[in-house]
Amino acid sequence: MNTRNKFSLLTLVTLIALSVLSLFASTATAASNFTTSITATNPAVAESATYTFTVTNTGSSNLVAINVTVPLAYGNLTNVALTEQPSSQTWTLTYSPAIITTTESTPGVVMLVNQTGAGLTNGQSVKFTFNAVNAQVAGAYEWSTSALASGDASPSTVNTSYTLLITSLLPALEILGIAAAIAFINTGVNRVLINYFIGWEQYRVMQKEMAEFRKESMAAARANDKKQMEKLKKKQSQINNMQAKMFKPQMLQICISFIYLIVWFLILIPSFQNISMAYLPGFGPLPVAWLYPICSLFLGLIASRTVGVMPIENL
Repeated sequence: MNTRNKFSLLTLVTLIALSVLSLFASTATAASNFTTSITATNPAVAESATYTFTVTNTGSSNLVAINVTVPLAYGNLTNVALTEQPSSQTWTLTYSPAIITTTESTPGVVMLVNQTGAGLTNGQSVKFTFNAVNAQVAGAYEWSTSALASGDASPSTVNTSYTLLITSLLPALEILGIAAAIAFINTGVNRVLINYFIGWEQYRVMQKEMAEFRKESMAAARANDKKQMEKLKKKQSQINNMQAKMFKPQMLQICISFIYLIVWFLILIPSFQNISMAYLPGFGPLPVAWLYPICSLFLGLIASRTVGVMPIENL
């Protein structure tokens, strides 16, 4: 395997191997008078999960009202329910779903209001649960919580970070398999066309002669060997004829290659949408819109080298 193939394969393997992020949910960001924490049964992107959100008073003033703003990327919260409160208090919970239009979206808000007693005292907590479909893009999401303490004119705010992960290699492997199948089918068709219009043995001879011509032309240009360049000019017409003979199968192959775009735009992107499938260091999570072209590029090079339809550069 030559250097280019090794690099292509290594890059592709690295891309897939790094698709599983290793960080799990961050909890509780501290404030002067309360803390918050969030846990979920499933941190995977685009998957359903049951969340538990907890607010704990850590200050000297009692908390009497709490608002939790849901990150915009969470579009479907259901079964929002109060599950824990101090025995001496009665809290009510309301949920305002996200307002989604064709141009913009507004996060949903969970509201908790104390109806009896003095509110949460130091060390007391209130907790609610809900079901949600996780965001499609991997990364850290902040849940903003505002709490009003008795005697305060305005609420204080805490941002709680929760990280969504790429926990499965299967979607990325599916894309890898699809890209590999198309790459080898496309390359196989290319070889059939070459064999039909040119002949495989003659094509290989032409490849070799064209590669040698390029090599000699570059060497003569670097050495400023005018005698050799004049000699090569006499051979240029023969090379042009070879290129013209290769033109027809190449044009037909370009037309057939539109299958890459058809699969990409009409099948894969509508099916997988913006779901993070792999993680590329320095770039971030990759959806199918980026992963499929990357896989197709590298696998196309490998398939072409394997079948032998690419120009021979060094013989």
